Amino acid sequence: MVRRLSAAAKYSAVHPDTIADVVRHEAEHAANDADLERRARLRLHKVVADYLLSARPARLLRGLDEAVADGPDAVRAWCRDVLTRHFSTAERLPDLDEFYPAIVSLTGPPASVADLACALNPFTLPWLRDVTDAPYVGYDFNRALVAATGAFAERVDRAAEVRHCDVLLSPEPIRADVALLLKTYHCVEDRLSGAGLRLVAEVAADRVVVSFPLRAMNGRAAVFTRPHIDALSRLADERGWAVRRARLSTEELVVIDKEHDGAQ
Repeated sequence: MVRRLSAAAKYSAVHPDTIADVVRHEAEHAANDADLERRARLRLHKVVADYLLSARPARLLRGLDEAVADGPDAVRAWCRDVLTRHFSTAERLPDLDEFYPAIVSLTGPPASVADLACALNPFTLPWLRDVTDAPYVGYDFNRALVAATGAFAERVDRAAEVRHCDVLLSPEPIRADVALLLKTYHCVEDRLSGAGLRLVAEVAADRVVVSFPLRAMNGRAAVFTRPHIDALSRLADERGWAVRRARLSTEELVVIDKEHDGAQ
């Protein structure tokens, strides 16, 4: 079944480890093979979330050469246009100029940055560079997005790279001074209950920035945000970690600081 799903055009860019993981967990609840495939496809539809993207990944880099030739301002304008192609990054555009300064105000200057489940977020590298020149590594299980964002990083930012990796299944520890999990925690929890909390707890980062949308895709208040923030706060309290928070116009930021005592 993993081979069959991996061969399907809809999931061909998904890391095979991700597909195998979904099939394995859905098998615990499936009545038979047909039910398992139905469950796996439904889960992958949510996990891949290709409905958030309004352009084919292969077309995302159109116009980059011209923008690079025209200079940094043109690259930023090009990036803003590309970021409109994904629901999550488009939603962040009103806050983009303030986004990384807000993060650094909570974390301090990072020595290195890991962007977990980064999707199109590497296209915000020009704004990240306003506040830090720290090495950046993005991780995503979608090979097509990794190819596009990785090519962009290689072209415009020598201190950045993007890797094809499922952060829940990485064979090697992901290490960074600051890890970003931007508007993805609730998606990870939808994939497997408790997985988001374990990722935050286990990633080898001194500070983990978790962000949540203030509104769901239907425009209503994101009611799922509060329970997740409460769970993160309980984790921090149990481990003796500090929690810092900030709110922008479209997004709430929660920083779990593993270096500092929450009582301080």
